[in-house]
Amino acid sequence: MDLLQKRFIKYTDQIGITGSFVCLVHCIITSGIMIGSSVISHSSHHHHEHIHQLDIWGIIDISMIVVSGIAVYFSTKKCSSKETRSHIMWGSYLVYSLSMISKYFGFEPAWLSIISYAMSFVLIGSHLMNLKECKH
Repeated sequence: MDLLQKRFIKYTDQIGITGSFVCLVHCIITSGIMIGSSVISHSSHHHHEHIHQLDIWGIIDISMIVVSGIAVYFSTKKCSSKETRSHIMWGSYLVYSLSMISKYFGFEPAWLSIISYAMSFVLIGSHLMNLKECKH
């Protein structure tokens, strides 16, 4: 079991990069679909409100939050000498998570989506730096 844990910890930065990238792609595509459907519905004078719920997309959102959290936890453990980066990773993860979860409570201004995208980029960058500097 110890060998499996060491291998897992070795790849947490790659998992974090992949998770953050998949989140960005998912959010951008979903936003594009929502904007497109909103334009179509407004052009036909049919109005409906977009409500986030725990359907398949919600489960994907929550899964990305969990995977990112696990990746940040183990990535910061394996490279404890880089305390500033650890704070940046945890801070960006918390802002990212709160921005993702807030839409399920009806709070979804456009600026919050931009912050969520920015935090995904910060997480990707932090994981890349960890990958380069912390080879355990």
